[in-house]
Amino acid sequence: MKPYFTTSATPERARRAAFADWATRADNPLAARVWVNRLWQFQFGRGLVDTPNDFGFNGGRPSHPELLDWLARYFIESGWSTKAVHRLIMRSSVYQTAS
Repeated sequence: MKPYFTTSATPERARRAAFADWATRADNPLAARVWVNRLWQFQFGRGLVDTPNDFGFNGGRPSHPELLDWLARYFIESGWSTKAVHRLIMRSSVYQTAS
């Protein structure tokens, strides 16, 4: 994934647009990882990352990073469908055992 680059001479509007474009690119899983972590937290009371407001260097590490990445890919491939991920989680044996 190619990072976004701007300079201090770049106008603020262009810097914000460049960041938004970078953050929502299909090859950048960050937004999808944050969203599916919040969905997991909603369903189970605790996210796969225990610091849902901080996915940065100071945040917690995922308890199950492979699952988080898999769910993020599934979310992107399903057209960013929250309903599809909810359905997937609710049909899982993990959810059915927990409830």
